[in-house]
Amino acid sequence: MIDSINSKANVAFLAVLFSFFSSAYTMDTNDKENKEQKDTKLVQNTKKDKKAIKANRSKESIEIAPNEEIEESFRTRPPFDEEDTVLNAKQKEKYRLELENSIARLRLEQELMAFRIEIEKLRTEKDMHSLRRELEQEEISQQYQKALQELNQQRELITAGLSLAQAKFSEELQEFTKQHARVQNDLMLARAVIDQLRIQIDAIKIQKEQSLYAGGSPLYLDEPLQKDGRLVLSDRVVPLTGVIYQHKANRIVDLINYYNNKDSGKPIFLVIDSSPGGSAHAGFDILQAMKNSKAPVYVVVRSFAASMAALITTLAKKSYVYPNAILLHHQPWTFTWGNLRELKEELEFMQQLWKRLGGEVAKKMHISLETLDKKMYEKSARGDWEEFGDNAVKLKWADHVISHVDNTGVREMPNNMDYTWRKYCRTYYDTAEDELEKANDKVFLPPLAGNDFYYLYNPHHIYQIAGLSK
Repeated sequence: MIDSINSKANVAFLAVLFSFFSSAYTMDTNDKENKEQKDTKLVQNTKKDKKAIKANRSKESIEIAPNEEIEESFRTRPPFDEEDTVLNAKQKEKYRLELENSIARLRLEQELMAFRIEIEKLRTEKDMHSLRRELEQEEISQQYQKALQELNQQRELITAGLSLAQAKFSEELQEFTKQHARVQNDLMLARAVIDQLRIQIDAIKIQKEQSLYAGGSPLYLDEPLQKDGRLVLSDRVVPLTGVIYQHKANRIVDLINYYNNKDSGKPIFLVIDSSPGGSAHAGFDILQAMKNSKAPVYVVVRSFAASMAALITTLAKKSYVYPNAILLHHQPWTFTWGNLRELKEELEFMQQLWKRLGGEVAKKMHISLETLDKKMYEKSARGDWEEFGDNAVKLKWADHVISHVDNTGVREMPNNMDYTWRKYCRTYYDTAEDELEKANDKVFLPPLAGNDFYYLYNPHHIYQIAGLSK
């Protein structure tokens, strides 16, 4: 009886135990299903087919034999035979063994169920891990697709912008090309106009420059004096104006040599506009150059020639004067100082020099030097004998009277700056205008070399030697 009670208690315990494990398993299964539902919501209804298959597989794996079999075995168990002790003992032993087998089977099934639960748990976790990985990959793929889509959109925008910019640039380039072509055309037209203006200006300049020059060439005549009294000059002219200084004489000598070297057969014209004379030595240099010249040197007096200038005129191979030009001869005039012996020596030297100078003039006039001296003082108390050109020719001071001069050598328009008072002061007086004004209309002559003297006409004492006038 007691054994029967114990057996029933054991069966009941096993039934309760089985029910507990079945409940726990069911709860665990429910928790898993809730988790799967949450995961399913997270993946937003993806992989539904896989989840259904996994759920069915999980349910099949946990299906085990219910405890009704054991309970049924207790209900259908035949009653023990109380009278037959041996049989009863065997039945009890058999029943005990069956119970032990059932309990062992249950324990094995419980262990197996735990293993199955663990396996299913691991499988579920694996599936969830795979699902999460797939989900992450899907999210990555979606993000990649989204980023790729954004990049494609940006590329399309950039491409569209680039196309628009290229179209705009092409349009602007075409417009710029058109404007550039118009500008180039305008520039070419402007250049053409400028070139035309330059051509016209150059033509005007050339015409103006040509107007400054006379056509033709100078006339080089062996006999320059024409029958009508016209004297034809060429461009072989040597001008002489103002006081004859040594530097002026040097230039005159060089010009005579130049024209000889250029052509020794054509006449050279020494033209005296107005000269009061000057240095005796400078005059001698000019006379010597005229004498040595292979080309004939003819002297032309336009206005006034006195002292050394008159001497050069009279002693020339040929000389020509205007009828109203003035020639003036006189004895040497000079500045000097010193003691009686020095003054005597200076006087003796001037007398010897006058014999050479005045002697040539007297010889040209076919009179003696004494007669020349006498006539000089008959004309003037100062001994200044002056005559107009026509009378000078009669006195043999000049060779020919001319009516006018035809200067064929003037082929260029004269420069107005060459005909100013300042220029005249520089040319005639060899001094500046302001210096002449400061000196109260006095011209200071430079000191002369030894044995030289000024043979010039100075009635108003304008010319004075620097350092001697007070």
